Amino acid sequence: MSMTSIEKELKGGHVLAMIIAFFGVIFGVNFLLAYLANSTWSGLVVENGYVASQTFNSDLAKARAQEALGWNVAFSHNKDSVKISFADSRGAKIETLNLTGKLQRTVTDKQDQVLVFGWMGSGLYSAPARLAPGLWEVEVDGKGDGVADYHKIFRFVVNP
Repeated sequence: MSMTSIEKELKGGHVLAMIIAFFGVIFGVNFLLAYLANSTWSGLVVENGYVASQTFNSDLAKARAQEALGWNVAFSHNKDSVKISFADSRGAKIETLNLTGKLQRTVTDKQDQVLVFGWMGSGLYSAPARLAPGLWEVEVDGKGDGVADYHKIFRFVVNP
């Protein structure tokens, strides 16, 4: 029994095709990743970092004053709403706030929503929201008659 072996010769054209295919895949993947990175998040947290830095000390003072109030704030959510309840340091419900908010993803601005909170009674405020699974942030601002202004960012996860 005899076996014949067929040997193929590696020519310059084959090597050139392999090199072009190799680098073509590398460039294709890099361009795809660059496109996806650029199209999903702008990377901006604030429009102008220098301008934002000018109010840092006053923002810090406001945060410390807010913390000194001793308010008890509870945040909750479900698939179609976010809820926040407020009570002062003595446990009395705070019912005179006018709350507004921004609901946003942490890595994209495609699903951002403006929240308008309605008073539900007993210190509870609720706003309708469309919450898909994933990481979210709610930035809440409250102003009220006879009570201090309120600002807070809540970060939470919606499970599938």
